[in-house]
Amino acid sequence: MFSALRMKSRTRELFKSYCKDWTLVVIVLVAFSIVDQLEPYHRQFSVRDITIQHPFAKQETVPVWLLLTLSFLLPMVTVGAIAVFQRRSYTDLHNGLLGLFLAQSLVLIVTDSVKIAVGRPRPDFLDRCLSLYDNAYAGTPLDQLSDPVNLLSNSTICTRTELLRDGFKSFPSGHSSFSFGGLGFLSMYLAGKLHLFDERGHIYKSLVVLAPMILAALIATSRVSDYRHHWEDVTAGSFIGFFFAVFAYRQYYPSLASNKSDRPFSPRIREDFLPGGSFLGIGSSNDRESNGQRYRDDAGEDDDTRLVMDGPSNQSPGDESGVGFGQFFRRDRTDETLTGNGTPNKNVIGTESRLIPI
Repeated sequence: MFSALRMKSRTRELFKSYCKDWTLVVIVLVAFSIVDQLEPYHRQFSVRDITIQHPFAKQETVPVWLLLTLSFLLPMVTVGAIAVFQRRSYTDLHNGLLGLFLAQSLVLIVTDSVKIAVGRPRPDFLDRCLSLYDNAYAGTPLDQLSDPVNLLSNSTICTRTELLRDGFKSFPSGHSSFSFGGLGFLSMYLAGKLHLFDERGHIYKSLVVLAPMILAALIATSRVSDYRHHWEDVTAGSFIGFFFAVFAYRQYYPSLASNKSDRPFSPRIREDFLPGGSFLGIGSSNDRESNGQRYRDDAGEDDDTRLVMDGPSNQSPGDESGVGFGQFFRRDRTDETLTGNGTPNKNVIGTESRLIPI
C-alpha cells in the first residue's frame, strides 16, 4: 500500500518534471510544419551556371519514407530494445527517446529555416525551371539559353512551376542533417553503452559505433549523386545534424569519457522518490552525490547499481557468470590488485571504482 502510493507520487513528479521537455519538442515540430509552408527566397541565377544544369532525377536513391525509417525508426527501435531488454531501465528508455526526439526536432526547424532564408538553387534547378531534359514539356535547349545583358536571370523565366518551390531549397541538405541527427545520436548512445573511450582499444566497439555514422554518410552522399544537392549543402547539413545529435545526447547522458557513460542522468525529481534514495536509508544527500547519484537510473537493485553506489564488488575474479551478448554493455568487475611494479592499480580511487566494460 505504502509502496504503491510512493510509486504513484514518483510517477506524478516525473510527469511534472519532463512534461515541459516534451511540450517544447512538440512546439518545435509545430513550428517546423508552419515554417515549411513558407515560400523560399528566390535567388537570382545564371542559365550558364553549369552547377545547376543537371537533370532532375524522378527517383531518388533514398526517398523520404526510407530516410524516416533509417534515421528515425531504426535509432528509436535500437534505443528502445537496449533500454528495455538489456538495461531494463525505464529512465534509460525515456532519456534515450526524449534525446532522439529533441535532436531531430531541432534539426528539422533549423535546416528548413535556413533553406527558406537562403534560397539556393539545386543542381537540377534549370531542368525544374525550363524542362531541359524532359521532351514532354518541350523544354528550351541549353544552347538557346542566355541571361539578360549585364544581369542575372530570375524565376520569372521559368516555364515549369510545379517543381520550382523545392528547387530553391538546396542549402543545407535536409537528408544529410536528418540522417546525422538520428544516426549520430544512435552512435553516441552506443558509444556510451560500450564505454568506447575506456583506453583499452577494442576494435569491435569502434565498428559498432561507426556503423550508424557510415550509414548516415551514405545517405548524405546519395544526395550529390542524385543531383539534389551541392557538396557544400551536404557538408553543412551533416554538421548541423551531428551538432544537434551531440547537443541532445549531452542533455540526458554524461560525457563519453565518464566512467558512468552507460548510465543516463538520474530523473529530475526529489531524491525521496529516487530508487534507493534517503527514503530507503542510503546515507545523506552529499554521500549519494559523491557516490554517483547523478548517474543512477531506475535499475535499482541490479549488480551494476550496487557496484556504482557501494564501491567494489565482492564477486570473485574467476566468476564469469552472465557473460554473453550482455558483456558488450556491462561493466567489468573492479580490479583492486596491485600493478606489476607494486603500485596501486589506477583503476581504483578510494571507494569510487573506475568501471570499464570488456
